[in-house]
Amino acid sequence: MKIFFLLLFWSLWYVNFSARTVISPLLPIIEDEFAIRHAVAGSIFSFLSVGYTITLLLSGALSPRIGYKRTIALGFLILMLSLFFLRYATTYPSLAVAFLFIGLGAGIYLPSAIPLITEVFDREHWGKAIAFHETGASFSVFSIPLLTAIALRFLNWRNIFFVLSAACLIVCVFFCIFSPDPSPQKEKKTGFSGVLRRRDFWIMAILWVFAASCALGLYSVIPLFLVKENGMHLETANTIFGFSRIGGFIVAIITGFLVDRYGAKRILFLVILLTGLSTMTLALAQTMPFLVVMLFVQATIYPAFFPVALVAISRLTAFNERSIFAGTTMAIGVIIGIGLTPVILGAVADVWSFRVGIFSLGAFTAISCISLKGIRGI
Repeated sequence: MKIFFLLLFWSLWYVNFSARTVISPLLPIIEDEFAIRHAVAGSIFSFLSVGYTITLLLSGALSPRIGYKRTIALGFLILMLSLFFLRYATTYPSLAVAFLFIGLGAGIYLPSAIPLITEVFDREHWGKAIAFHETGASFSVFSIPLLTAIALRFLNWRNIFFVLSAACLIVCVFFCIFSPDPSPQKEKKTGFSGVLRRRDFWIMAILWVFAASCALGLYSVIPLFLVKENGMHLETANTIFGFSRIGGFIVAIITGFLVDRYGAKRILFLVILLTGLSTMTLALAQTMPFLVVMLFVQATIYPAFFPVALVAISRLTAFNERSIFAGTTMAIGVIIGIGLTPVILGAVADVWSFRVGIFSLGAFTAISCISLKGIRGI
């Protein structure tokens, strides 16, 4: 029964994450159809991140009151409707509003899912359970560019969002029928002010900002980087882009076993450092073969951060404060790492090049691993 429960949540996370990852391989088409510049195209992710951040914060406070199951179902209802109506966006403002609501629907899920998973599984198995769940995101990052490249041969780009809307409906129905719904514990609840006063919270938030920037923030502009700055054909770029993500799926699973054995702090330090270094090297790659190799290397390393960080957050918190701590941490990471990073990278590319922005991002990420000295007990 625990395995079925984990597979169910894996499916939810895969579809939820795909609603966001599908935007990146479609971004060159959207940019051309709406006749917008790189920085404006990157601002689409700002609207997505604003919505995502709002419900990340609300989910942490809402789920203990109305129940984790109802909170997740509400999020998928919003996500399903937003994806459906995105097909009809004909102007940039309508596109921006649609992405805002996609973010609102998607952000509800994770702060409610993590307390459920940690409640069902024993503490000594949190690393493996959370890591397996997180492979839903890694598999989405790997598969969606490939599926998009195939789908564009048969479908208009707008119809791809309709397919995702139908997928949201299917997984949500299964979730409502089969998922358990443990009640929040009757103990003192922690508010936002209590979380914001904790040093370990701010350290985790800073790390999440840089990890998210090197993950989805960079992911958002890689197709533009390959097509506009390196002259690749769109289909070739999306194919290479998709295959370069396959290593992260495997690494996320391995990480779950390592964190249960060696502790989250050591693994976090190593992952953040290597993510920064590999991002810097990606920017320095001058030949096409080396660039492709570094796409694989960078995309293999960074997915290890998220399951380890979620295990660390779970170990730093009690059950009733877990959703608030996780939601607020991710909210800060999303609004800066995913919302602002594509805009900044796009603006830097308009003035200089994508390489300058990517190298700077990698350098700051590598330096941020020093902050882990301020955390104990993970």
